[in-house]
Amino acid sequence: MKKILFLTYNNPEKCDNGDKRYSWDILKALKYSSEYYVHVVAYYEEAIEKNNIYTKLEYLCDKVTYVPFVYKNLLSIGLSKYPAMIANRKTPQMIDKVIEVLSSENYDIVFVNMFRMAYLIEYIKNFNIDKIFIGHNVEHLLSRSTYKYSNNLGVRIAYYVDYLKTKYWEKRYLLQYDKITAICDADIESYKNLLGLKNVELLTPVVDCSDDFIMNNTNELIVCGAFTWTPKRLNLLKLLSNKSLELLLIKDSKLNIIGRALQKDIEIGNRIPNVYLSGEVESVEPYYQKAAVALIPELVGGGFKLKIAEAVHYHLPIVAIKGSVTDSKMLNGIHYIEVDSFEELISKGIELLNDIELKKYLIENSVKLFTIRYSIKAVNEQLANVIFN
Repeated sequence: MKKILFLTYNNPEKCDNGDKRYSWDILKALKYSSEYYVHVVAYYEEAIEKNNIYTKLEYLCDKVTYVPFVYKNLLSIGLSKYPAMIANRKTPQMIDKVIEVLSSENYDIVFVNMFRMAYLIEYIKNFNIDKIFIGHNVEHLLSRSTYKYSNNLGVRIAYYVDYLKTKYWEKRYLLQYDKITAICDADIESYKNLLGLKNVELLTPVVDCSDDFIMNNTNELIVCGAFTWTPKRLNLLKLLSNKSLELLLIKDSKLNIIGRALQKDIEIGNRIPNVYLSGEVESVEPYYQKAAVALIPELVGGGFKLKIAEAVHYHLPIVAIKGSVTDSKMLNGIHYIEVDSFEELISKGIELLNDIELKKYLIENSVKLFTIRYSIKAVNEQLANVIFN
């Protein structure tokens, strides 16, 4: 049995954002078989989590160790030589705990989960253990897109500086790991070509797809995500300023935008005819169940990797802006429809609502692909490839 130390930035069991969901998928896939002993060391954000009950992680994994975490102030983050993601999470408490654990127990492998924890390589590199970094995004590309599409000059300068820091530290840290994993094919190519990394392996999210489904024939489109984070908010604002939204009223269609958003953005969205912006919801499932087409409006950021998976899970056909689908096996016209602009995103989405045969074709093909490529068994096999090869 392989002993694994899994170092992560929080307890992911709530799955209330993409990073947590992906982290939880990896842990579930590790424990899918009995080959691995898994000890998780995670930050515990007391100010947020003290009233929540966390039990799933302790039940899933063999051992869990929590490290207290408090957010740093913006000034200290901005003045740091590290990018914001790392400056906020680089603490002596985590460093000391990781060194203590590795000094007191023998492990075969250490997984470091996400770029904000990548700094730990400096403290674990001298231990005789395989060191594997789990990538959620190619972070400097995401950072670059954020400053590129920001309209506020001050914000743009701040994100540009953070981009330069991110690019420098991403390459410096990741080159020291024995292996890197990437969530999608596009990230693998970026890691290899832009950062010069060689040992990069695919590690997809887990998607549960049932063969049995009832295709919706409603007049409702859905966009789902968390829109408070700057890259995602920029996508939302571009979507809401899109003139083709007028087609919703003309064609008697509705667009539901589901997920966390700033109150002022919610108010803007809900003033547009036939647009509903929910804000945070307890569950996205009721909205997916009544939607007929999923839209992926990802121009800024690293691609809606998990939201594409979510749409396939709920058996919805997908219309996506070019570049937002990052799986090389997903083909335009076979697994989804690709468009070049926000205007075309709405018009093609409305057009697809009324094309029953094409909807069925896209759903059947995407579900078949994801059943093979994204099942928990498939991800467990991907992990075995990373660990043993």
